This record gives sequence, C-alpha cells and structure tokens, in this order.
Amino acid sequence: MKLLTVLVAVLFSPALIYAQDDYHKVEVFGGYSMMNFDNAAGNTNNAAVNDILGGKEFMQGFNAAANYNFNKYWGAKFDYSFHHREDNFSRPLGAGNVDRTLQNFLFGVQVKNNVHEGPKFKPFGHALIGFAHQKIDIDSPQLPILLGVNDFSVNETSLAFAFGGGVDLRVTSRIDARVGQIDWNIIHRGDQQIPGITPGRTIIWPSTRQDNLRISFGIVFH
Repeated sequence: MKLLTVLVAVLFSPALIYAQDDYHKVEVFGGYSMMNFDNAAGNTNNAAVNDILGGKEFMQGFNAAANYNFNKYWGAKFDYSFHHREDNFSRPLGAGNVDRTLQNFLFGVQVKNNVHEGPKFKPFGHALIGFAHQKIDIDSPQLPILLGVNDFSVNETSLAFAFGGGVDLRVTSRIDARVGQIDWNIIHRGDQQIPGITPGRTIIWPSTRQDNLRISFGIVFH
C-alpha cells in the first residue's frame, strides 16, 4: 500500500507542479514611447522664460518595465521611462537652444491575465508611484540679456504617479506585442530658484502639478 502511494505521488507530482505554475511569473517589456509633456513654465516671474518654455511639448524616448507575477492575474511592477527633446529658439534679443529630459522611476501593481495559454488579446492595467527627474537647460550666448542670468539649468526630482494600461497581443508562448499603452503621468514639481546677475533678478519657478500623457508600444517577453 505504501509503495502504491509513492508511485501515485511520483506520477501525479509533475501535473500538480504545472497546475501550480500555469502562468507567466516574469514579464519584461521594452519599446518606443512618446510624451505629451506639461512644462508648466508659464507661471514663473520671468516673461522670457514663460515665452520660451510655456505650453505642452511632445517628447520622444523609450519605456521599459519588469513584472513579477504572484498569481494568474496580478503582480509587482517596476517601470522606467526616458524622454528627451531639444529645440532652437530665436528672439529679438538673441537665439539659443533648449534641452529637456524627463525620467520616471515607478513601482506598483499590474492586473493582467498571465495564464500561459491565455486569450489572444490581453488587456492590462497598472497603478504606479515613484519619482520623476527632469532637467531643463537653456543655452545661449545672449543668456544674460535674454533672462538676466549667467546660467539656466533646472534639475528637479519630484513625486510622480502613473495610472493607465493597454493591450498585449499574444504572438508566441513567450512573446507578446504591446500594441498600445496609455498612462496619465502626474508629477508634483517643487519650487525652483535661479539666481540672477543682479540682486532681485532671481527667477522663481513655483511648485505645481504637471499632467503628462505617455504612450508606449513594443515587445513583451515572458
């Protein structure tokens, strides 16, 4: 009787293990990303800065993410994105260029059907929190005349969120195509002060909330 019990356990143990592990535990995503970036520069105390940086900007870059799934439907997620834009400008008092970069480092949860033989189209959603680092540089030989400063460089690390999701298309058992992902990227930017050439010419950039739209697509590996 004991021998029969052992044989049954040996025969059925692989099936039990597979039943317990019939979903993708690890998921890695990488692809192209674009950002509708809210500069929120129109509220400084310097009209030239507001003119050069005001309004939303279209930025390009990439998005990468890694998931560890705890069961068939949800898991922990790390998400990183990098976006960049460089522009030239010309004003009556001088010309120059503006260089902008935005990085998001986010952590949170993702909900998705992670079963090995899941549906062809797999919608997902995630809620993420972390921090964003943004850098804005204005370079011009006429910078003192244009802005009243010798150097204009903003580096800010801020609290950030991303809420969104998308749809993956199953290509093989190990590869999905992320046909679209849309995120509402919220950044709570802090105060910034840039010293002017003379006392009283400090550029004050007050804290604000930036509402950005991030769109990504690429390849998912399991």
